[in-house]
Amino acid sequence: MTWLYLLAAAALCLAPLAESLPPVPPIGPMIASLAAITDVPNLVSGVILHTRLYDTIAEVVVFTLASIGVRFLLAGEPAKTSIRAINDAPSVVLCQVGATIAALIGVELALRGHLSPGGGFAAGVAGGTAIGLVLISGAASLTERLYRRYRADLWEKAAVIAFVLLSAFALWGVPLPAGAFGTLASGGWIPLLNLLVALKVTLGSWAMVQLFLRYRGLL
Repeated sequence: MTWLYLLAAAALCLAPLAESLPPVPPIGPMIASLAAITDVPNLVSGVILHTRLYDTIAEVVVFTLASIGVRFLLAGEPAKTSIRAINDAPSVVLCQVGATIAALIGVELALRGHLSPGGGFAAGVAGGTAIGLVLISGAASLTERLYRRYRADLWEKAAVIAFVLLSAFALWGVPLPAGAFGTLASGGWIPLLNLLVALKVTLGSWAMVQLFLRYRGLL
């Protein structure tokens, strides 16, 4: 019976190869149309933050719920008295250099994500990576003080609210000066939405990693 299932699965996978694929329509007009509608060279950012903005709002909300879930999951556990970290000096230096590079890349992706490959989510991943490298290099107490002093949790919530509000303005058709094509100020709402997504993902990653470090003792 197992052989019958395997033959059926193989036939199902090979069936599409029996027919030729339909001709691919020219994508040049579609690309030109997207560039004209979004007014940004990076069509991926244009699609994410304009054409399918509804989906992006849901993705930001899901990430926010994940961050809240981590807080609720670890809220009742006792904090660890000792936190494991990298001890040897060369590894610490490498982590610090990597964190600096990742932070600079995150800023670049957030500011120019609508002009070149990048965007808010990629910038947030780079920012979260930078914070994670700093944490495992032995600066957990410093990052904890900075997180509490500058109320990073409030900035994270403010970024989510601002993103939803600006997205609503964009979906309602509230105009914003498009700017010259290919400049930082081009794209209407897209550059601002990119910055807010980058801020939200970076701070949300920081919050989750910091909680795991505090209550688990390691990443």
